[in-house]
Amino acid sequence: MIKVAFYAQLKDYFGEETELELPAGAVAADIRSALAKKNALAADWLKVSRLASEDAFVGESEVLSQSRYYLLPPSSGG
Repeated sequence: MIKVAFYAQLKDYFGEETELELPAGAVAADIRSALAKKNALAADWLKVSRLASEDAFVGESEVLSQSRYYLLPPSSGG
């Protein structure tokens, strides 16, 4: 079981956090795919968001080794 916490706009689609059941050997891209299946309306935000573990950003082909990840949409500011 993997927990994914969300920030900014992504909270509107998934709430603060969700749990995903992914197979052994799943990669980071599998998180995005599973989330897009849960809520297709979030697909555009998922494409541009960065996935992070506790201490680093995670590449799409990286095998999942943590139990908790974070999805951060792009920030805008001024």
